[in-house]
Parts: sequence; C-alpha cells; structure tokens
Amino acid sequence: MTVMYRMGRMKAAQFLGLCALVMVTGADVVRADVYADDFTTGKAETDSYRHSAFWSREFSPLPEPYLSYLDINRNRGLALFDCKGQPAELAYQFPLGSAVVQRIVTGVLVVDVSFPAAQISQSPAGWLQVSLSADGVTWSTPEELEAGHHEILLGSADGVCYVLFSGTRVVIDNLSVSLQSAAVTVRVPQNFPTIQAAINAAHSGDVIEVARGVYAGPGNRDIDFLGKAITVCSAAGPQETIIDCEGSAAVSDGGHRGFYFHQSEGADSVLSGFTVRGGRIFGFENPPDPAHWNPGRSHPIGGGIYCEFSSPTIVDCVIQDCGTEIGGGIGGIGTEALITDCVIEECAAGEYGSVQSGGRGGGIGLIGGSNATITNCAIQNNSGYYDSYGGGLYVRTSSAVVAGCTISGNAAPGPLQGGGAYCSGTGTEVTFRNCIFADNRADVGAGLYLEWLPDTSLPPAQRLPRCRVEIINCTITGNVRPGTAKSPSPAAGIQSASVDILITSSILWANTKTALTITDAVSATPVTYCDVEGGYPGTGNLNQDPLFAGADCGDYHLESKYGRYDPQFDRWVSDSVHSPCIDAGDPEAPVGDEPAPNGGRINMGAYGGTPEASNGTGHVIYHVDGSSGRNWNDGSSRAQAFATIQCAIDTAQNGDTIVVWPGVYRESLIFMGKAITIQSAADAAVLTAPKDYAVSFYYGEGPGSVLANFVITGCGEAAIFCEGASPSLKNLTIVGNDFGIIADEGADPNVTNCILWDNHDGDLSQCTARYSDIQHNVPEKKLGNLRADPLFADPQKGDYHLKSRSGRYVPQSGTWVTDDRTSPCIDAGNPKDDYSGERIPNGWRIDMGAYGGTPFSSLSG
Repeated sequence: MTVMYRMGRMKAAQFLGLCALVMVTGADVVRADVYADDFTTGKAETDSYRHSAFWSREFSPLPEPYLSYLDINRNRGLALFDCKGQPAELAYQFPLGSAVVQRIVTGVLVVDVSFPAAQISQSPAGWLQVSLSADGVTWSTPEELEAGHHEILLGSADGVCYVLFSGTRVVIDNLSVSLQSAAVTVRVPQNFPTIQAAINAAHSGDVIEVARGVYAGPGNRDIDFLGKAITVCSAAGPQETIIDCEGSAAVSDGGHRGFYFHQSEGADSVLSGFTVRGGRIFGFENPPDPAHWNPGRSHPIGGGIYCEFSSPTIVDCVIQDCGTEIGGGIGGIGTEALITDCVIEECAAGEYGSVQSGGRGGGIGLIGGSNATITNCAIQNNSGYYDSYGGGLYVRTSSAVVAGCTISGNAAPGPLQGGGAYCSGTGTEVTFRNCIFADNRADVGAGLYLEWLPDTSLPPAQRLPRCRVEIINCTITGNVRPGTAKSPSPAAGIQSASVDILITSSILWANTKTALTITDAVSATPVTYCDVEGGYPGTGNLNQDPLFAGADCGDYHLESKYGRYDPQFDRWVSDSVHSPCIDAGDPEAPVGDEPAPNGGRINMGAYGGTPEASNGTGHVIYHVDGSSGRNWNDGSSRAQAFATIQCAIDTAQNGDTIVVWPGVYRESLIFMGKAITIQSAADAAVLTAPKDYAVSFYYGEGPGSVLANFVITGCGEAAIFCEGASPSLKNLTIVGNDFGIIADEGADPNVTNCILWDNHDGDLSQCTARYSDIQHNVPEKKLGNLRADPLFADPQKGDYHLKSRSGRYVPQSGTWVTDDRTSPCIDAGNPKDDYSGERIPNGWRIDMGAYGGTPFSSLSG
C-alpha cells in the first residue's frame, strides 16, 4: 500500500473522551452511521475532506483538474475532469467530521458510475478508480470501477473509513455509506479493578476504557488480550494513564512487560492511549529460525509490548524506559502489527541479558517473517549495548512500511551498526517514506545500516531474494560515526552492502564524514533525485545545501521564498533564500498533499508530498470580478477576487492564470513582461480604452504571455500594441477600434483564432495572423485565414456571438436561439486547438472569436 501523506502526531488531549460510549450490561448494541448524497444539493464540497476544484461547465474549463455537477436524464451527478493527464480527486472520511470515537467499524459504500458520451466526450475514454484506507495514511491499491452499480466493503479499527475517488470524464451518483460499530464500554476501575479482569470479561467488539492513573501489579502488567477483538483505551491519554512494569526491581520474577499479544490478535485488537514504563524482560537473544519457535512470554522480545504471531493495532502510546534483547520498546515475531502515532523512547536492547549478547532494536525489533506498519511515530533516544544492531529499529527476515516517522538520538555505549535503523536478512523488504533520521550515532551507518547476509549453508539459488529497502522522501541528517568501523568506506548517513536498495527524493546532509556508501547494489542507479552531500552519481541528484529552516532545533522544513511551515508557531512564513530541494524530487511521483503553489513536482526530503511541504514556484489562479466583488476559492491562500485586471497582473508571477468574469473593463493593461495567461472565465468579458491601447506588451513578452477569449472594442489608439514582444493572442474579437493590432520593433505576436472587423484604420500592422477572419488585410488562405462577414448577432448592442442555424447564446436572456444563417467563423479555428470546452454539437473544431473553445461558442451541425 502507498502512504499518501505524513500526518502530524496526535496530541494527548485529542484522546480525551476517546471511548466515551454508553455502558451497556449484558447485551451488545450496534450503532449505525448512514450517509447519502444524490448530488442535488452541492454538499459534496463541504462533506469531502479533500477534493479538486468545484467548477461549473457553463464557464471556461479551469487549467487544473476539476469537479462539476452534471444533469443526465433528469438526474444530477458529479462529473470528474482531468487536466494535462492529472485526474480529478474526491476524498471522504466516514463518519464525517474529525471527532470520531476509536472503535471498530464495518460497512458498505454504494455508488453508481456512468460514462455519458452524449454530455462528455469519451475520446479519450474516461475512467474511475477508488482506493480505501483505514487510517488515512496507508491506502489500498486503486480499483478500477466500470459503468454500473457498485457495492464496496469498508472497515477500520480506528473508527474512520477513508475513500478516495480519482478519474476523468466520468460521473458518479447516488453515493451512500452505511457503517456499523459495537457500542459496549467496560470501565476500569469502575466496573473491574484491573485491566486484565476487564479483558477477561469482555466480548469481541467491546471497549475497555481505563481512567487516568498509574496501574501496577498483577492484572495491570503482562496484560493479555486473549485473542479478543476489543479496544483497550485510556480516557485521558498517555500522559495521564501509565502502565508501570516496575523496571529492574522485577529481576527476581524474570521481569514484566506491559502487554503480550500471542493469540492471533488482528487489527481489530486495539491498544490506545497508554504510557508503558519500566518494562524489563531478562534473558538471551532468541534463535533466528521461527520454524522451531516455542511460544511463550519468557522470550526476551519486546520489553514494553510483545507481539508473537499476532497483529494488533497500537495507537497513541508512549513506550518508555523498557528493555530486553530484541525490541527494547516493542518486539515482534511473525507480526503484522500497525503501530501509529506512538513514541518509543529511552528503551534499550541487550543491556538486560544474562550475558552481554549484544542487542537488536533498542526501540523496535521485528523478526521471523513480520510484516508491520509503523506510521507517524517518534523512535528516539533508544540504545543498543555492545556489538548491537539497530539502536532505533531492527528488521530481520521481515517486512515493514515505516512512514512519517522521526528516528533520532539513538545510539549505544559500545559498537553499534545502524544507529537509526538496521535491516538485513533474506526476503526482507522495508520501505521508509517521509521519515527523518537525525542525530543518531553508530560505528557504521549511523542513520541506516543495510546488509544482506545470506545463509551460506544453502545452495546459492536458495539464498535469494536479497534484502530490499526503498527510501523515499526521507531526510537523513546530523548522524554521527565516531568510532573505527569494521566495513570499508564507512558512512554516517546510509551504509548498504549487497542490498537491493533504491533511494529517491531524499536528502542526506550534515552527517559526519561520508554521507552514503553503497556496495553491490542490484540497480545500476540506486540513487536518483536526491541531495547528497559530497555528491552521488544518478539522475537528478544534487550536491547543494538544502537550507533547513532550523536544523539546530530539529526543524528540517526547507526554506522558501514562497512560503514555509513554521511548526514552532503553527504558521506559514517566507524566507529570503530558497531551497534547491523544492520541486526537485522524482518528477514521476505525485505531489500528494503539497499545498499550492507547489510547482507540480514533489519536493525532496521528509515533507515532500505532505501538507507541510515548502511552497515552490507553482501556479496560482487569480480571479477578477469588477461587478460583484465575489470571493473565489481556488485552493490557494489568495482567493479574494480583484476589482481590476491590472491589479491581478501586478500580483501574478510567471505561470499564473488570471480569469476575468463578465463585464466591461475600462483599463489600459500592461503585461509587465510576465509569462501569464489572462482569459475570460465565462461569457467573454469586454476590454476598452477610449483614448489608449487596451493591452500593451513592452517588455519582450514571449509565447508564454497569453491573452484569450476577450472582446476588445472602442479603443482610441488600437486594441493591442506590441513593442519587441511576441505574446500569444488567441480567440479575440477585435472590433470597432481605431486599429486592431500594432507590432513594432521586431514584435511577432502569435495571432490565432481571432476576428478583426470594423476597425476604422486597419487590422494588422507588421504582423500576421493564422486561422483568423481579417477585414482589411489581404488574407493568407494558406494560413487558414478568412475575409468574410463574421455575422455578429447584434453588434449595435454589443452582442458579438456568431449567428448559427444550430444555436446561438443570447447573454441578455441567458437563452439559446437559432438564426437563418451560420457564421463562416464557426468551426474555422486552428484544427489542432482544444475544442472540448464548446457545447456539443461543435463540429469537432474550435470557433474563431472570443467565444471559441468555451461553453458560449455558437453551435454547429
């Protein structure tokens, strides 16, 4: 599954009242949550927690993916439209809202899907995919949905189900969701004196709520879920609900841990909101072969929590000052546990063995075919012992997805390989995504040490597959290699030996000595689109200071001239410098939840693809509405409509778009040399300058400066003046001016799909046009030009829509009428230009003039 974004760690206060359900004795009560939307009310915009822009098809298409309501056979649905290959998206969280009780939920989502060719062109064909998530972090593989009625099963151990639709040229309708959840709560100590006593009495689906306090002694340590699908949660959060395992004082008993999962518990066995403190399990390191495993709580695995062939959900817990041989904080063998929003700190591996056998995973240790998911956790200040592996995390012959985690300050008093993480073993597969490895210490691979140690007793063919590790959008910084290492070319950032390793969109900077050493990799280019101090060969790699905002205080956000998140004050700020790692990650990776402007390319480093990604030079859509002054939400922080076009030009930057709403704008516009697009948003706006030029280009503007879909009339000098500039002038109706377009000083504007008519002194000066209707100049027919009456609907009243036997829009009444003649400018524009914004039937070719390519273009047969 793919991690969509990195979520901030939840605060303890968010769990106040986490499991405040009604106490019911002697019966199971099922609660149902029902949601439905037939898309007749427009509530999808507020009910969905993430979505592309909502836009009316009555207006010109946005230059980005968008959603639009569409009427089909008297029913209303929601249509998805892509832009430049990027699909539109619509994401829900069910139940709605953020205040959701931690509980098990199951249910079904129902939706109708259609691809209405009569309303939406299916060339190319439309498509729709749906992805599901139980936590909003890890998502299922997208499933293609064909036309028809669909019923999709939902489920979550966190009480929330996430659904993401993505696609284009498709309509969804009659969306409904029904969720069911158990609503039985048993309270400790009100109903039972100990946590174990409450578990003993519970049935699957029950919730055990534990009041604030310190819990110690029998029944409140070595707690066993007994294989039950229950939720054990605190009422006040981990800071005030503590499981005290007595630490080294329990050496005579062989030690105690907080929780022991060993009866095939699954994701619906949930532990939430506790601090487990002082867990100790004394003993030897376990043998590596789980085929000969004898289950038992005495194994020195998991000093705080031990998962033995079980897969619980562990959320919002603090594992502190715990220790054993493997996984000082949390240890697992054959586990598929989900560990999320947890802090594992000051735990140790190896220190508590009866002999100095080393230690494996001071924070978390996974062995024996485990396949765990660790998200949004802090694994910090843990330690190994002597000849240890993995001060923070240890993974051997297992798989793991580690996403959105900070792994920092892990070390050992003696020799250690892999300060932050150690991964090895045949068949091991680990993905690190959006993680920070900082200030870890080890003799080799202070950030990460990765190696493949095949069993040489087996034939070579049986020693595969190699250990495989992917490191995506991670920041590895400040890691220290102080001692003499045993391996050649020891690295402080990442050390990899014989591993199938791939590193992309990551930053390795300010680690002592060598940042990165890779030997015997499978890929010829294992490192791409990364910033590596000292440099490293590979496509897109950099060797430049990433410009962290505050590495000394643990802030690894990238400095940006366009905006950076400041976690200390929970605000966005701008910097005087700009990180080279912004908009420099893998260009094939989606930008995810990076806020606009984001440049359309993911950032390098741990915040790339997340809501905290620093802003790049992305494009913003500005609105101009001189008549109503309405507000528009285009997804950026600058959503207020401007009253004048020139104010929008002055604010915009290269690549931005200015959409102008209907009205008459008496301005003399100057593009200021900017590569921006200015276009009408709906029925064409009118530009006029009775004593001047309506639009001037003085600063060497090129084809990236675009003016489109306007009526320009009543100008005293000329409609457009270009001095040494070559802008793109598209679908303009230039009529009733002293002159049309003047080009001077070598200017060469690209004039396409325009109508120049009834301009008193001429149409074109020192420039040419293509696929345009020109009255005064001799038309060059080989360029697709015409010289024919455009047949305006009513030019005396300012209506320059084109007459059509098939249908013409009347702006005064908002209706469509037919004429006895059809304009020669209909279906006469550049055949290569996009006509998809025009209503059907449209002749499959864009019209000339201000309305070409828009929903207000005249129809054709």
